[in-house]
Amino acid sequence: MSEQRRSGGLGSSVFAGVIIGAVETILVVAFAALVFGGYIESYLADGIGLYLGAAVLTLAILAWRAGSRGVVGGLQASVAAVLAVVAASTALDTFGGTSRAFLTVVAVTLVVTVLCGVAFSVLGTLRRGNLIRFVPYPVVGGFLAGTGWLLFKGGVYVASGVLPTLDTFGDLLPWSAVQLWLPAVALGLLLLVATRLIKRPLVIPVVLVIGLVGFVLGMVVTGSSLEAAKAGRWFLGPFDDVR
Repeated sequence: MSEQRRSGGLGSSVFAGVIIGAVETILVVAFAALVFGGYIESYLADGIGLYLGAAVLTLAILAWRAGSRGVVGGLQASVAAVLAVVAASTALDTFGGTSRAFLTVVAVTLVVTVLCGVAFSVLGTLRRGNLIRFVPYPVVGGFLAGTGWLLFKGGVYVASGVLPTLDTFGDLLPWSAVQLWLPAVALGLLLLVATRLIKRPLVIPVVLVIGLVGFVLGMVVTGSSLEAAKAGRWFLGPFDDVR
């Protein structure tokens, strides 16, 4: 009986790891596209590589230090939203071209990560995590609402190439732009509704698979080729050699 439990537990752990890894990979690519967009978009491939390495290291440490009871952890969308704003302003204020702007954004990310790690380590060592109770609800709610809006704007921008503002709202109305951002918004709404109505651990990866299958079927129905989809901004890239 104990051997069966061990084998069953190992199989479940491996299956859960594969699912989490697949979902985190999609999140990594999405966050990299959000942070390394705009002025330094030519370095998106390098940004994706950096984020994938960081995600592997983060999840490996979580699995290593989790213990027998396990923990729940992963990449945070709110951090990516705030970092995207910091990266955009940093890249535009950097002199010396896109290469120096990209390196500056990476340096800023590294500094922010180290400082956050130091702050969390100090709070954990001093057992002062309960200080969070002094943060008012309006501050927490405002932060969540603000990051949600930044993620929505960033998602529309990544999908269509148009950052939604009052000045650029008209650029989102032509069909050439609508056909790019509308499927992204629809998939986001589907994911929101599914996670609220279906309380199952596999709901997020299933919805993502549905989105991928729906995209492939859409290409087949419309007779689009892979090259046409790449040219029409349906895929990330093409990644130019900027070295």
